[in-house]
Amino acid sequence: MPKKIPKITVYMPNFNYGDYIEEAISSIKKQVFKDWELIIIDDGSTDDSLKILEKYSDDEKITVIKQKNQGLNITNNVAIRLSRGRYIVRVDADDYVDENFLTVLSSVLDDKPDIGLVFPDYHHVDPDGNILETIRREKITNEDELLDLPAHGACTMYRKEILQNLGSYSEEFTCQDGYDIWIRFIEKYKPYNINIPLFYYRQHSSNLTKSSQKILDTRGAIKKKFVESRSNLHIEVLGLILVHQSSIYKQNGPFVQVNNKNLIDYILDESMRSEFLTDIAVSSSDLDVKKYLKERYPNTLFAEREKKLSSFDANTIDIVDDALEKVEKKTEKKYDAVCILSISTPLLKSKHIDHAVNTLQVFQVDSVRSISEEFAPCFNHDSNGLVGINISDGKSPRLERNSIYKDNGAILLTSRECIKNKILTGEKVSHITMLEEESVKINSDYEFWLAEKIISEWNLQ
Repeated sequence: MPKKIPKITVYMPNFNYGDYIEEAISSIKKQVFKDWELIIIDDGSTDDSLKILEKYSDDEKITVIKQKNQGLNITNNVAIRLSRGRYIVRVDADDYVDENFLTVLSSVLDDKPDIGLVFPDYHHVDPDGNILETIRREKITNEDELLDLPAHGACTMYRKEILQNLGSYSEEFTCQDGYDIWIRFIEKYKPYNINIPLFYYRQHSSNLTKSSQKILDTRGAIKKKFVESRSNLHIEVLGLILVHQSSIYKQNGPFVQVNNKNLIDYILDESMRSEFLTDIAVSSSDLDVKKYLKERYPNTLFAEREKKLSSFDANTIDIVDDALEKVEKKTEKKYDAVCILSISTPLLKSKHIDHAVNTLQVFQVDSVRSISEEFAPCFNHDSNGLVGINISDGKSPRLERNSIYKDNGAILLTSRECIKNKILTGEKVSHITMLEEESVKINSDYEFWLAEKIISEWNLQ
């Protein structure tokens, strides 16, 4: 007799999580909702995982698959092909879920036919399962237009039909599976979230999420692929480098030497490497800069800044609008957006510029800022002294909306419409995240010293 077709497929990728997988499996077996199947895919483990999984060989609701190491996204697609449920959700082998996890998420998809995926809040736990903090996601409402904070890759329940319609997971990426699916999903379907913590996300040294650089680079590559696959997503972008002749800090002048290279050369060289800048221009009142560009960067445009726009109190939007008008007159082009860049951030790379341009197009926003996230405790001051902004004591939930992001001054990409309306950012503002060491802005002797140190180390790599 064939097995009864379950309503929900839970799948569990495993690679060397023998220390945790029994707890993960147990959390599924304890679910209040009983109409499920569990597919465990061991992705070439070399620890005692397979020996542990032998215990479940006689459980008719559990299927164990053994394969050579393929990586997460290939494993995701194997699970989709094998799944029989109408809904599908991944639970990682080092995490575990609340007993009401399947009940709550499936009821949302049952009751809301226009919703394609649903995800809950969660707890961070240490290797021993002790709760470190509770993460509360920002509630998604019907009014939300900007969905640039994706659902977690694990413990998000999908309608399986939608995953299949999206073409499943891209197997060229080895991480950020949730991000890849998310930007394709929100193009056509609606997400939903439950502000109840229903899964326990374990924090330990082998977590892939510890590799910040890999995550950020992969997100950039995912957005690039998305944009290149859409023929309607192609914009003309002017890279505009602002050079101020009368800076209050002498060491961020254009011809100051930083590791035997002119400061202005760092941003010019990276701008030239960008795949998505149509043209590059420099706005300055310094005629030495104009001469330098003509000799060293002949393909770069120069927008000579009038004296009234060279004072300390000159408005940035007026400087940008003036430069855009002059460049468009020279090139006879109409740019869709302007990427405002500064010579004071020499650690900026072309990949950050391209990431910003693709972010503008993926999320259809008015502007994109480059930021770094502040993890150290931050405070406001009220009548009783200091009050924490982004602080979690492990007992109170940490709210996603209370995360602190610092504008690092490296990139401000904004639409032509905003500039012509005399505003820099508009209403819908997205962001790209840069690492702290990439975000150094030279405004002091210390930052100059730090930039030199980091560049020296990068040159040795």
